[in-house]
Amino acid sequence: MPMPLCKKRSAQASPKPSSRSTTNNTSLPKPWPPQEAIVLNSTQLRPNLPAMKRVILSLVLAATVSTSVLAQTATAPAAAETSATAPVSQYTKAIYVYHPDTGTILINDNGDMLAGPASLTKLMTLYLTFEALKEGRITLQTPVNVSEKAWRTQGSKMFIEVGKPVSVEMLIKGIAIVSGNDACVAIAEQLGGTEEGFAEMMNKKAKDLGMTHTTFRNSNGMPDPQQRTTAHDVAMLLTAIFRDFPEYKKYLAEESFVWNNITQQNRNGLLHADVGIDAGKTGHTEESGYHLASTAVQNGERLVVVVMGTSGFSEREGTSLQAYRTLFASHATKEIFRAGDAIVTDVPVWHGNVSKVNLTVPESVKAYLNRSNPGEAKATVTYDKPLVAPIAADKPVGQITVTLGNGQQITSALVVQQPVAEAGFAGRFFQTLGSKFGF
Repeated sequence: MPMPLCKKRSAQASPKPSSRSTTNNTSLPKPWPPQEAIVLNSTQLRPNLPAMKRVILSLVLAATVSTSVLAQTATAPAAAETSATAPVSQYTKAIYVYHPDTGTILINDNGDMLAGPASLTKLMTLYLTFEALKEGRITLQTPVNVSEKAWRTQGSKMFIEVGKPVSVEMLIKGIAIVSGNDACVAIAEQLGGTEEGFAEMMNKKAKDLGMTHTTFRNSNGMPDPQQRTTAHDVAMLLTAIFRDFPEYKKYLAEESFVWNNITQQNRNGLLHADVGIDAGKTGHTEESGYHLASTAVQNGERLVVVVMGTSGFSEREGTSLQAYRTLFASHATKEIFRAGDAIVTDVPVWHGNVSKVNLTVPESVKAYLNRSNPGEAKATVTYDKPLVAPIAADKPVGQITVTLGNGQQITSALVVQQPVAEAGFAGRFFQTLGSKFGF
């Protein structure tokens, strides 16, 4: 169990405001916004509160090492090296592997390299379709008209026909299973009026989801020099689909589809593999190469793997399989800091019914780490000193940032272990006198 950071106790009965901030970290995360000193007016017969000082503590987290930092000590489970043990990226231009439950990035090889998305574009078309279903703007049975533009769309097809309405559910299958470009245009015109209008919706949603390197120009991924994405952004999009619409993820795992008396197979060969794939989407253009975005679950652990720019089907599938097999076999979720446990102890409180309080995290801080060699990492704790009562149990009063061995940072708010009520008038008065005159 993680041990708390134990601050040396002062001989003073009441906390005395520190005269300076403390830091020994030359590379710090963005500081937590400082609280303003609270000034009480004369009619309340209460003096001004002291100016607050930033306190920044650094510690090393390791499996068996306890390190003293700024008169604070701590031990915690290890958190560190997260790359796969095998060179899984030798056949691909970009690969990004992510553990969504903890936010751990396991492999990031050219994850932010811009490339044409090809049919991975259709993941956004599906996201917006699922969103429209959830909001009640359409149903699975809503008939969708097929325009001549949709019918004439080139590339992979569902084979819809002009003037013959198709249900939303059939179009979803046509997009998710057989990658129908024609089905994408039909959905785009239904939801956006025109494909251009739908592309605007796609770009807005990409921004909302944090896909900062992505630009869409059409609904199906047909080549366009201005249409670009990254493996990182695609991983975020696929994660958003199964997070926001778990009931519709199933369409991305169906192996075949029959429409207009034509049976077509899903091009995602990983659906037949033994690694627990439950959703995925393929993509290919001559310019971009072969792409594959997928997600799998084993023993309750989910991974998202995005491979972009391979030279063929077998390379994109083989690279993905190697990542899944290597990481599922070697890694597990480790708890670094447990919710409710004291991480920083004896933090001074001003004008509270207690003089000191412990800080903890509202939710456990976890990472997906190598079982046999979790390695070492660093944690940085930042908070304002003193804290000022009243303090609610869920009010952020600082932050803790864990830097893993690969440089990735996991950040959590710090909260008080127990809520702190404001002291009565006498308590506040004598606390102020004590800080001014040292008694």
